[in-house]
Amino acid sequence: MSYAKLGLDGLSVPAKIQYGRRLAAALTGNPNFPTPVPSVAALTTGVEELEAAYNDAQAARLSAKTKTGIQDEQNVTLDLLVARLASYVDNASGGDATKIESAGFAVRATPTPIGELPAPTDVQVLPSKHAGSAEVSWKNVYGARAYTIERAEEASTLDWKAIGNSTKREAALNSMVSGRKYWFRVAAIGTAGQSAWSDPVPLFAP
Repeated sequence: MSYAKLGLDGLSVPAKIQYGRRLAAALTGNPNFPTPVPSVAALTTGVEELEAAYNDAQAARLSAKTKTGIQDEQNVTLDLLVARLASYVDNASGGDATKIESAGFAVRATPTPIGELPAPTDVQVLPSKHAGSAEVSWKNVYGARAYTIERAEEASTLDWKAIGNSTKREAALNSMVSGRKYWFRVAAIGTAGQSAWSDPVPLFAP
């Protein structure tokens, strides 16, 4: 005796939706199964409800991803603002601990003077799995409190525009047009100000 195979193992939700539709089509008007239980109508309703739920979930994921990206960008921006403010307070206070603390900052242990920072090196820009996005990284610059990143589209004269800041030695980039060529460069920010820019690195947006 033979038995029907469920065929559900390993199916993704989209594949399961298509499978359910195929079953409904095969049973519609099938003389071998004139009154299937559950009915074709019930099966079709189940497929449609799963599809609607799947579409809602996908939309929610996209919205959450977008909002998380905005949050991350604002988080990095605030970090840079605080880093620049700390540099200002250091310079304006003349190293007076009481004045520094009056600005709301704690006082760090006395650092060894570093002076002007070198440009970041080993800048790498790699495409991410999302269209129009990439990941940029570079070697840590000793004494850097933050980093700023600029991007320019391919042109005879590059028009550099600030696109992000980071207190780490990496950052996520987005809002690019797939297939277009872009150039990227990074500078470090320390107590003596901003370093020179790194050598520009190209990338064709994924």
